[in-house]
Amino acid sequence: AARRGGGAPAAPEAAGEGRPPARLSRAADYCHGGAAWDISALRADLAITRRRLRIAAAEGRRCGPGRGGLEGGDSASPPLPPPLVRLVGAVDGVADEVVLTRGEGEGEGEESWALRTVVVEVKSRVRRIARPPALHDQLQAVAYSLMLRAEAAHLVQTLGEEMDVSPVELHGPPMWHAANFEAHVLPRLRAFAAAVQAMRADVAARVSYLCGDDRWRDRLLRERGCGFLVK
Repeated sequence: AARRGGGAPAAPEAAGEGRPPARLSRAADYCHGGAAWDISALRADLAITRRRLRIAAAEGRRCGPGRGGLEGGDSASPPLPPPLVRLVGAVDGVADEVVLTRGEGEGEGEESWALRTVVVEVKSRVRRIARPPALHDQLQAVAYSLMLRAEAAHLVQTLGEEMDVSPVELHGPPMWHAANFEAHVLPRLRAFAAAVQAMRADVAARVSYLCGDDRWRDRLLRERGCGFLVK
């Protein structure tokens, strides 16, 4: 159908075929959660991400504890093995927080002020604000905090004009996130990544998993240390 005034026919996307346009007219249309995406911009972002990963991999082989480079050590040491898994994300913000501290030694018990770095993670809610925040949201903030060597995070939830800020402490009660992340999350993450890499390298194992029933898949997951994925 032509537009009012004798314009060109409507694009196939407008006719309901569901394909995104090759180029959007406004930069503002390129946003998370938008109904349409700038494909060229997405491809450019992907190229930038791949370049950064190549640089990070090269730096990881060149540097590291006891491997030479920035951390010192013998520069003739063999390069680091490739990482088993890589966490990638975009933190919403990093801020300095004023905290109350107590002196030690001669000044024990004396109160003073200090600055610490906190990660700010913002969640825009549609239905309700969760109090306390969901564990998976806390774990995301914990991962960012560990990567940035921050001691805590502020998980900000917004719903319209309402806002809630929940502190996420890494080294304190009630969750002791740093210790539990090391004890529970990382081992499972390593096991899952190792299982994926093993199946990608073994065609027979991959076909066996894809063609098996639920019980067979559960058995294969348990055998590869991923029993936590079994319902």
